[in-house]
Amino acid sequence: MEIRTQRLLLRPICMQDLETTHAYSSDKDNTKYMMYLPNDNIEETREFLEQCQQQWHKQKPDYYEFAVIADGRHIGGIGVYLRSAKDTAELGWILDRHYHGKGYATEAAGAVIDFAEHQLCIRHFIAHCDWENRASQNVMSKLGFFCIGCANGRKNKGSSEIRKEMTFELYA
Repeated sequence: MEIRTQRLLLRPICMQDLETTHAYSSDKDNTKYMMYLPNDNIEETREFLEQCQQQWHKQKPDYYEFAVIADGRHIGGIGVYLRSAKDTAELGWILDRHYHGKGYATEAAGAVIDFAEHQLCIRHFIAHCDWENRASQNVMSKLGFFCIGCANGRKNKGSSEIRKEMTFELYA
């Protein structure tokens, strides 16, 4: 399964992406707004990739995690996670910080939304971000998501403080 956009290739993330995935997922500055990152060691990254590969081999995966490839380089990941409500999915993404601000996250997310809508019959998308993560908020806005709330209670792995979380949704 591959998705091509004007500038990107999205393909199933796999073990060949171990080093590049670990580079962006263990970078403390790059992951400061992430709930489940940074990865503390390469074994955490390996376990994540193994779980992703297992999902891709299932007849009905619970989620689809794509590697984002630009100019032949693995620059990030984007996932669509199926929710218990049949037509609902959650989106999440991360890019290596050297590729921020170039529109790659918006382009990749738009392509994954299209895939989920047409291949998985998803009509309702949700996404969350730390309330200070302006870059993710901008991506969601460009994609047509709207904010439905901001609440306390978010715990980012790389921080000891309880944060605010914004919730966004999109109906396709």
